[in-house]
Amino acid sequence: MIKKQLGLTMIELMVSMMLGLGLIAGVGQLFVQSQKSFALQRNLSDMTDDASFILESLAKGVLLAGFADNPDPSLFPEDLNVLPVSGVPTINFGAGESIHGTDTQLIFRYKLGYGVAVNGGAIIPDACNFSSGSIRKGACELDNFVGTGALIGNKNDLVTVRIYKTNDTSTPSKPVFYSKSKIKSDIDGTVSVDDAQPLISEVEKLEFRYGIKNSANSFYYGKAADVTDWTKVFAVKVFLVMRSVDNKLTKNTLKYKIEDTEYTASDNRLYKVFSKTIFLRAPTQ
Repeated sequence: MIKKQLGLTMIELMVSMMLGLGLIAGVGQLFVQSQKSFALQRNLSDMTDDASFILESLAKGVLLAGFADNPDPSLFPEDLNVLPVSGVPTINFGAGESIHGTDTQLIFRYKLGYGVAVNGGAIIPDACNFSSGSIRKGACELDNFVGTGALIGNKNDLVTVRIYKTNDTSTPSKPVFYSKSKIKSDIDGTVSVDDAQPLISEVEKLEFRYGIKNSANSFYYGKAADVTDWTKVFAVKVFLVMRSVDNKLTKNTLKYKIEDTEYTASDNRLYKVFSKTIFLRAPTQ
């Protein structure tokens, strides 16, 4: 006897649909979690790379503070309102100081060194002594080393660099790490100032602490207000708080700490504190 083929009952159809929806929901949840995990890792990796770039660049620059062929402190004269920046507090160099700062910004300066020039990688020969009042002759003539837009320096040119963080003017504004510099020529006293360069964005906080010598065998780290003599500063400790580009990565707002001070984020981004201690290679004293 041939049996007639029957269709699905309503109950079987509903059970099948529920099982299918459950499978789709599970796969969807797995996909969402995977995307969120990827976003977290990508943002954390970007934050770490940017922080490494900033700290390494700072270390290379600060290591030059106070460098000069001649260690005479008079090579570093008083300089008031150094590389002024709109909206950023004034900062000054005292006579003989090669590094100065506040809790949130830093300036340092150094001499270029003997016979240094930049012209597509060309270096002025050491035999060309470009001390104050000297005249470039023969192989040392200016035209032999300077092309259009080239930067020339001699051993007494004074380089000053200012490091700070401020918010840019975009909407919404972003906290940006900036560097601004100038070169003062010892030949004619002219000053060439570079525009402030935005280097890395999403720098939530930038703070400095200073290693200060009390005596030959005593030192401590403190804030700028604790420094009574900037020629006694032998190290700079940098605290850098990076935030993620993407928001809404965390369920709750995060907290982070710089030394004994705790901060609470104002959004749901990732925040991470990085730090580095930089010892001055050429302290003034």
